[in-house]
Amino acid sequence: MIIRQIKSKFLMNIFNQNTYVCISGKEAIIIDAGAELEDVKKAVKGKRVLAVLLTHIHFDHIFNLEKYINEFDCDVYIKNGAEKSFKNARENASVLIGTELKFKVPEKNIKHYTENLKLGEFNIKVISTPGHTKDSVCLLIDDDLFVGDLVFSDTIGRTDLVGGDMGEMQESLKKIKELSYKTAHTGHYVVAKKETIDSVIKNYI
Repeated sequence: MIIRQIKSKFLMNIFNQNTYVCISGKEAIIIDAGAELEDVKKAVKGKRVLAVLLTHIHFDHIFNLEKYINEFDCDVYIKNGAEKSFKNARENASVLIGTELKFKVPEKNIKHYTENLKLGEFNIKVISTPGHTKDSVCLLIDDDLFVGDLVFSDTIGRTDLVGGDMGEMQESLKKIKELSYKTAHTGHYVVAKKETIDSVIKNYI
């Protein structure tokens, strides 16, 4: 599997969100949707996009989601019941930038995660990891773990926004610590090896 990391550019890069394009053969999946469409198209390089997978529904991770769906004619996977956050500015955290963003995602394009998700040649283990938000998930594909805003190379995700909970965060971190993987692909900043993530986690559980 080829993984391409793309940085978001909106709001003068201050959110530094990571969108990932994963490629296997002639197919691709996209994880999160903050990066500019043109940058994503370059990374996809004409492969067939099977779906967009969201780690959680915060505005910086879904900023260009509607454009992706229209361009690639693909579905978007979320945790069951999380779709209400698309149109709720407090839950999608767009109130943080002084506005109320409502995202129009067609109901027909919304799919819900199962614990084990197979899309083309991609076998994805979906781990429910609330703490940063109620709808947060981590996605394990082979030796690569996509953690969203659960944990970073030097800290953990914030828990003071709507749906955040430190107790749930600690339980989710324990889950991640027990997983077998090599690289954590974070929602912001840099990717990190499992050893680095484990050293961060031990400070919070």
